[in-house]
Amino acid sequence: MMPRKPVLVIACFERGRGSGHLVRCGLLVRELRGLGRDAALYLPGLGEGRNLDEAEAVLSQSIENLDEIPLIRDECRLRRDWGLVIFDRFSTPKQEIERFLDVSPVIGIDEGGPERRRFDLLLDLLPALPSQTPPNSLRPDLLCLPAKRKDEMRGKTGVSTLLKILVTFGGEDAAGLGILAAQAASVPGLSEVTLVSGALNKEAPGGAAFNCVPFVKNLREHFTEYDLVITHFGLCAFEALYAGVPVLLVSPGHLHEALARNAAFFSAGRGKKGAARLARLLFTRGRLNTVFFERLAERCAAVARSYGLDAPQHQTLAAYINGLEPRIFTTCPLCGQVGVSAERFWDKTYRLCPRCGILYMSRAVPPGIAYTEAYFFENYKKQYGKTYLEDFPNLTGMARRRLAVIKGLLEDGSRGGLLDIGCAYGAFLAAARDTGFERCAGIDVSAAAVNHVRGELRIDAAQCVFPEDASPWDAQKFDAVTLWYVIEHFENVKTVLEKIHELLNTGGVFAFSTPNSSGISGRLSLGKFLEKSPADHWTVWDSRRVEKVLRRFGFAVKKIVITGHHPERFPLCSGLRGGPVYNALLFLSRLFRLGDTFEVYAKKV
Repeated sequence: MMPRKPVLVIACFERGRGSGHLVRCGLLVRELRGLGRDAALYLPGLGEGRNLDEAEAVLSQSIENLDEIPLIRDECRLRRDWGLVIFDRFSTPKQEIERFLDVSPVIGIDEGGPERRRFDLLLDLLPALPSQTPPNSLRPDLLCLPAKRKDEMRGKTGVSTLLKILVTFGGEDAAGLGILAAQAASVPGLSEVTLVSGALNKEAPGGAAFNCVPFVKNLREHFTEYDLVITHFGLCAFEALYAGVPVLLVSPGHLHEALARNAAFFSAGRGKKGAARLARLLFTRGRLNTVFFERLAERCAAVARSYGLDAPQHQTLAAYINGLEPRIFTTCPLCGQVGVSAERFWDKTYRLCPRCGILYMSRAVPPGIAYTEAYFFENYKKQYGKTYLEDFPNLTGMARRRLAVIKGLLEDGSRGGLLDIGCAYGAFLAAARDTGFERCAGIDVSAAAVNHVRGELRIDAAQCVFPEDASPWDAQKFDAVTLWYVIEHFENVKTVLEKIHELLNTGGVFAFSTPNSSGISGRLSLGKFLEKSPADHWTVWDSRRVEKVLRRFGFAVKKIVITGHHPERFPLCSGLRGGPVYNALLFLSRLFRLGDTFEVYAKKV
């Protein structure tokens, strides 16, 4: 097995951005290396308001031996052939992501900048605002979560005497809320407050009525020692939820406040006013406000459940990253144009080519689909209610209709033969032979399918991977080359079209069928349509734009047949199964070309 390419992790470490991104990236690199994966950390912010000593001070809070983390400080050492490039940059500059696009798969973690749409994969560990581009996955359970946890989220019943409060606003606390919050929460005889000011915070309170420490190593492991954590929206808030400790937020600004409310946390408000409000929330008439505290605990427990933080962690971020084997296509596989992000799902991202109109897919992991006997029997039966061979009469009937179109486009006396790519068990080939094609041949990756075509049907067929291996037919020319629901399975579709053009005689027919992104399902909800698209469909074609695409490859489209009409997929019609309304919608679907699949018949120019 060839060694897997190394991972580059690029961390945010700039003034005003805190230290959480850097700590998370450092731990990620360390754990990846512990899993046997070569990984390195790069800090673009060094020399621009931050220095190496500050970075090491932050990392040493969670990592004992900093030699475990190869740190790239010189931009000249940034090679380009990384297996993965992971950006945890808060807001990645355009020039940084463009450096690696088209060279390495790029993953954005909690990306909040304008380049968010351009990442191959988006992973949010903290929930973003609804206005942001949706991520491929929202996974708070992949955070660096504490090992120590309380049995349950408890309110006043869990507080014995003094309310023990931990106040932390990250490694920097640029808004200076830590001291204000600690002061407001410190009430003699009612609370015992500890402020962790952060390794980057230079401001130290004098004569304070609370404990103040510059930093605590592995702070998350100390959350269970407290009854309440006061912080802002960020890593600590979610770590505390997982530890089973109620969280009360104070927001540095509008963004944190919006994020807090979107995630259903309780926030005391923004800035100094929010910090001052803590005292009124927690204490009333010289006593602990038990009603508020109980409700806060219940709310925090509900938030923890909604993000899966009420159950033990079963996977770390490093294990998730190490398990990725991305197949990324930033540019259109047909024309090379850079596509725009269309839809994202946990395992795949679709881009839309502005030139071709084709939707093409990138995947976090390979499809995991093998074209074995099970593909044509068990899998086929799940989709169509019968196996491929049981459906043979229906398939040959469909083939005869398609062959009538093909023969109608061919010149009289054509004897060049027909090649069916992805021939499966030979239904189309059998029909082609029966309707007068004297020379028929097939290609398929399935050995069982090819053996059936050769042995049972007595038709020439080869097991090979097209177009890389079409050697059995390289010296031959055909009058027709067909692909029935096959073209979408090719990652290298441009090479496929070029090879088909080479195999065809001039005037020969190229025919194929494929799903239609402009059918009723795609128009009604493109997201749902693509979500249901099979894992091995690398491209999704638009029947309205296929003519322009094929023209560039030397084909003139002669006929497009819209198929796959489903009136029951129209809005509010899921229960329709025949009748006048069904027939009326079927007529409209055909009239306005709203079928979810289509067939193309083109001639080589």
